[in-house]
Amino acid sequence: MIENGYVKKRKRKKLAAIAASVGTLGVSALVLVSFLGNYTGSFTISLNKGNVKISLSTKQNFGDGEGEDRENSGEVSSYLKVNNLKPFDQMTYTALPEDDLIDNENTTYISFDENKEKTMNFFKYTFFIKNMGSISADYILTVRITESKPSVKGQYLDEVLRVMLYANDGYNNDAHERTVFAKQSVNKNKDEEGNETYNEYISYSPKQAKNAGVDFPGFATPFDSEDVVTSFPVKYFDQSNINRYTIVTWIEGYDPQGGDDAPEGASLKLGVEINAYENE
Repeated sequence: MIENGYVKKRKRKKLAAIAASVGTLGVSALVLVSFLGNYTGSFTISLNKGNVKISLSTKQNFGDGEGEDRENSGEVSSYLKVNNLKPFDQMTYTALPEDDLIDNENTTYISFDENKEKTMNFFKYTFFIKNMGSISADYILTVRITESKPSVKGQYLDEVLRVMLYANDGYNNDAHERTVFAKQSVNKNKDEEGNETYNEYISYSPKQAKNAGVDFPGFATPFDSEDVVTSFPVKYFDQSNINRYTIVTWIEGYDPQGGDDAPEGASLKLGVEINAYENE
């Protein structure tokens, strides 16, 4: 479902080589009762700003433009949401668009929906947080799983979920620092030197990569806990500072815990919480 222009042919060939070496990538549609947000088919970001004046927006200019820029400016709010998300197909990390396309205020998950049918390969959402007050602030950003219900066969989506978070200075459009998160594996995995870890592969293993003649994507950073993907503080967020975040989620088709069957009826809710305070 990604437009051809967004994925280099080299990357498509890599994916095809992997599939040929390790078997067919699962393509069964994942029938989700609810994937992201507080209710079926939604994604939400909430901000508790306390005594400081910080805000959220989907655009860097926070409504400060004029004319066409003003019309294209994002809503300034303490609460953002997306409704009516479609169920997810399985996806793989190497088929995602390039960083500069995905970590971009001018693209949405709809931008990469080539077929526009009943399912989607991944979800991405870019947002900005700005200190619009006169005092310095601190905040804690938390990506949290608020609910995870199994399928009729007892499968959980959080076992195969990948969450990629871009966190960058909102004024620097060329920076795309990011981290991929996954729940720890139930079995030990080996790195390229044979060392064992319970960290989950981002997608395919070193052996699969070697057989296909491609680079090993590495390991994901483990979730902080069963229900917290990641949580981190931002200190000394001064007046007019802007930070940019892009959250990307997908169901990793090469995760060995995914099995061969789509987890029909499984549900997972995930939200972003930002708690801000006056800097002391």
